[in-house]
Amino acid sequence: MDELKSLRGLMKEETFKGRGFTNKMRENILDEIHSKQPKSFSLPKKPIFAPIMSVLFFAACFSIFVYFGGTQLGIFGSNASAPLYEASDRPEVLGREFKYITKVPFEVKNVSTKTGDGPTGSRQVITLMGPEKQTIRISFQLLEPGTDTTLSQDPVKVGSSQGSYTESEDALKVSMLTWIEGDAMYDMTYMPARSGVTLSKDEMIKLAESFR
Repeated sequence: MDELKSLRGLMKEETFKGRGFTNKMRENILDEIHSKQPKSFSLPKKPIFAPIMSVLFFAACFSIFVYFGGTQLGIFGSNASAPLYEASDRPEVLGREFKYITKVPFEVKNVSTKTGDGPTGSRQVITLMGPEKQTIRISFQLLEPGTDTTLSQDPVKVGSSQGSYTESEDALKVSMLTWIEGDAMYDMTYMPARSGVTLSKDEMIKLAESFR
């Protein structure tokens, strides 16, 4: 740009004298020199695509971290409105006087049975376990006539039967439901283990109402 300014200053009338330039040539040269204006200088624009993608990636990673961290700490409940699976393989040790669960909130990988003593006699305990060690443990017991069946926890209805519900207060919530149908008392406990899927009172009642 400095060279062009200097050249303009030199191109006076006397520059062309004795040089063999015609008037027409002189006018064309002067017009060409004086018509050249310096182009405006602008910095190249910074690309904005990469910073935007970086921000979106960070936000996605942070959201995933918060969700899974919160689930492990019990801050967020993973609601078990998950698909219900069939549990129709009734253990042979279970008497015909009892109903048996037909819907569970996980795919059953293992079933174990145990006979023990209950408050009013012997009882059968059946444990169903899922792929992440989530567990449903159900005890089945026949009640003797005249047995006090007062249920002291949160009263609920399982179909037309009386029952009670309670749950633990720690981060990994354990849900417990007891109900009585005729002479049979059922006690069902759900433990989420490392699945992070907890069950609400209504969901426990839904499982109990699947007994057939």
